[in-house]
Amino acid sequence: MPIREAVRTIVLSKKWRYYYLNIPQLVFDDQFCKELDDFSVNKGANIYALKFYQFDEIITKSLMLHPGGLERFKVCIPFNPSPVVPYVNKWILCLSFRKIKELTLIYKKVYTDHHHKLPPSFFSCLHLTSLKLINFVRSPPLEFKGFPNLRHLILSGVDFTNNCFESFISSCPILKRLFLGGCSGIHHFNISGSKLQRLFTKADDNFKSISLEKAPNLSEVYVSLGGVVKGPEENGVFDLVSFIGSLPEVKVLSVDSKFLQLLAETPVPPMLSTSPLSLKIIKLKGVNFMDFGQISLAASLIRRATNLQELHIEASTVKLNQEQVSGYLELLDCITFPLSKLHLVKLTNISAFDPEFGFIRFLLLSSPSLVTMSILEHPQLEAEKALNIVRKLLQLRPPSAASIDFSRGSKNLKK
Repeated sequence: MPIREAVRTIVLSKKWRYYYLNIPQLVFDDQFCKELDDFSVNKGANIYALKFYQFDEIITKSLMLHPGGLERFKVCIPFNPSPVVPYVNKWILCLSFRKIKELTLIYKKVYTDHHHKLPPSFFSCLHLTSLKLINFVRSPPLEFKGFPNLRHLILSGVDFTNNCFESFISSCPILKRLFLGGCSGIHHFNISGSKLQRLFTKADDNFKSISLEKAPNLSEVYVSLGGVVKGPEENGVFDLVSFIGSLPEVKVLSVDSKFLQLLAETPVPPMLSTSPLSLKIIKLKGVNFMDFGQISLAASLIRRATNLQELHIEASTVKLNQEQVSGYLELLDCITFPLSKLHLVKLTNISAFDPEFGFIRFLLLSSPSLVTMSILEHPQLEAEKALNIVRKLLQLRPPSAASIDFSRGSKNLKK
């Protein structure tokens, strides 16, 4: 029950007068901030000062008056970090004595490079099982040994000082889910954890490498590069063979266009290895079907995924070397390495380029169990080119059970 509704119960019965003080969670989310805004506007005067005062008073009193243990504490802070530091530190100190299990602290607005540095008391919250931090600085004391009970971790806009990222992750022995978004101070994503199952990573332009070899039980991996890819020579040594080789048990792999570009620029043979992958779902975003490196990499990855069931590709095709890519696709052996378990393919932003149809043909001929191929054209594609897509699709001969669904806006064509 939301704290607002819990407080309202005091008017219903004297027996419920202090019921709200015993709820196991305190949540001050965006809705709370909106209602506080409305209250401050109605009061007039110095709206910002009043809102700031009310915000701190309500949360602090709710926390201090709460008599029992807290399982969950969530605050969305609508202020710049600087003025609220003392109050946030006070809350964290109080929570460190309450055996808090689920903690969410979010700075909604950060107008400067200054982020709130977590106080030493934060690293005493050893009962944490779930943690979400947005726009903080994490600098653990030397005596910090990790969070032994942490299972779910979401960090966005967090600054890791003194290269402490790797030691921090390795000190969470039962971590199962990790999300990293736009965190600074991380150049080498050396992910470790025998219990880790799901990894979501969005790096910046300081990215140099990623290693998953110390996380043998990963089943889902999502990698995105937020910054501009500079190439292997500037990003540092990136071992593609090592990265692909660390995916033997991964079932779901999703990479964006910039990470795919970096993979494609790494000088390795198209067929990385003959050892199969356990991938069941592959998602590739921003594939340039004119880029030989990207297409050969995608084809190699797909052919190694002998258990592949779903394939999702978002195209972002720019004219480069059409002949080289088309020739490569025509020479691919579609029989020796069949995709016998692939039943669903989704292709988006298709623009009527020959290599795109060469890839579609490769998938159709390699997938005897294919049920549905869904194709969505690029939103800015001219009508005549869209009609050309339809003609080419009608010429293809998919497996008897396969259905090709072509979508253009609200129109849909089935073959």
